[in-house]
Amino acid sequence: MASPKASKEDQVQALFTKLAPLIKGQQHKKAVRTIDSILKLQPGDQDAVKCKVAVLLEGSSFQEALEYINALPANSFQFEQAYALYRLNRLQDSLQILAQNMPDTPAKSLLEAQLQHRLGNYTAAIATYNKLVQQHKVKSLEVGTNVVAAYVSGGRAHEVPAVMDALALKASDGFEIAFNQACADVAVGKLDAAEQQLLLAQRLGRETLYEDDVPEEEVEAELAPLTSQLAYVASRLGRSEEASTSYQDLLTKHQAEENVLAVVQNNLLALQSGTQSHQKRFAGEALKKFEGLMDSERPGLLLPGLEARLSEHQKQALHTNHALLLLLTSNSKACQLKLDLLKTRYLGSAALALVEASLLVKDGSLAAADKLLTGLQSDRPVISLQAVLMRAQMAVTNDDQAQAINILDSITDEEVRHKPAVLATQLALQEQQPNLAGAISTVQEGLTWWQNSMTADETEKSTAQSWLQQQIVQLQLKAGDRQSASQAFQKLQSLDRTSAASAKMLGQLARASAQGNPQQALALQSNLPPLPKLT
Repeated sequence: MASPKASKEDQVQALFTKLAPLIKGQQHKKAVRTIDSILKLQPGDQDAVKCKVAVLLEGSSFQEALEYINALPANSFQFEQAYALYRLNRLQDSLQILAQNMPDTPAKSLLEAQLQHRLGNYTAAIATYNKLVQQHKVKSLEVGTNVVAAYVSGGRAHEVPAVMDALALKASDGFEIAFNQACADVAVGKLDAAEQQLLLAQRLGRETLYEDDVPEEEVEAELAPLTSQLAYVASRLGRSEEASTSYQDLLTKHQAEENVLAVVQNNLLALQSGTQSHQKRFAGEALKKFEGLMDSERPGLLLPGLEARLSEHQKQALHTNHALLLLLTSNSKACQLKLDLLKTRYLGSAALALVEASLLVKDGSLAAADKLLTGLQSDRPVISLQAVLMRAQMAVTNDDQAQAINILDSITDEEVRHKPAVLATQLALQEQQPNLAGAISTVQEGLTWWQNSMTADETEKSTAQSWLQQQIVQLQLKAGDRQSASQAFQKLQSLDRTSAASAKMLGQLARASAQGNPQQALALQSNLPPLPKLT
């Protein structure tokens, strides 16, 4: 300790000497007290002021850092001020500080890009990241990872391969970039590829974190987003039980941050919603869980921790499902109030419009619902599909099957037009008329499209073709065209012998063929599976 007789300069120097190891050892509170002692001896010392701002930020004392900076002369530490606001989730305020007359540095551009991303301004975020790479020549793995994330969030996932090539990035460079590439694959429907990328990301993540001596429970928490995304992909690939078990395991262990658990809870409820026999009771239980994510003191907002950590896309999904649950539990007034709050925040949201249309249908305003849904048909394929099917369902409810068929026939987007859900609906309506010739034509057109599709995932493509070929067999049998049915069945066998070896379908075809061609019936019956052995 400095002698009482030591000069002020010597005391200050001694305190700076004491400060260095405190900062290096990340003893932030002791470091701040030491800096305050320096400033008491030498008010306004610029080195001490700089150290205090840096130590407060490094110690995550963002509110204290902001208050300290605000008390300094105007325009001091603008970047640090913007960063503190960013960490306090005051995103617009942070962006306004950056918009002032500040030097255009890589750090400023990186923070601006992150802000734009968090605010959902993905086009602006991508432009800023491009400036970082092209103008500032920044080509770090962190920036590259963020660039890919911005393209995925901004609905430009199909551009990710070219972007990664331009930035010389590979999925094997790190688990974060592998995860983001997997998200891009999910967005464009390449589910098998996405699953492989996620497994790679999981392996790389474990290796990296174990090398850093991170404890096992923290490793699981760090990799929880990957586990959640693997479960989501499994559900998309039809492995619902596996996905449900994985989601429930994450919730039970609670080894993840609250924003990840909120997404897991949302996905699990969405997965379970189609399997519950008592839908209203299930919706009531789900609503209670969603209410726990909402800020009761700030209508239209999630809990503060979720507001700070979730992306705008994730927040919108949670809010939309909350509104849907209000609707399903007959809380129409609460649902309308929720929608009114959200429509100003998420202007032009197609997902919210679908909920609003459902509310209009429930209230008997079919014309208004149909008008709203018609405006959505030029939107994204998934939303367009939901809007079309809802309009068709409304027409069927009104016992106007011809109108329902016209609605489905009016689809111009080829990908939407040939979705299995659309084809199945068309097929059911045409069989009810009955219009077997039209149904056969619809299925054959769909089969041709799927055979020539260059964008569909291979698993999805194979499943669709097999299902369509089965429908052709059934329709040809109903039409009494045994020869065409037999030819269609042989094509089905070449696609998928396992699903083709259905005893019911083979039996139907064999019985029909026996009336005109006994030899063909015997050949078909040879494909029937053996009877189980008696025990």
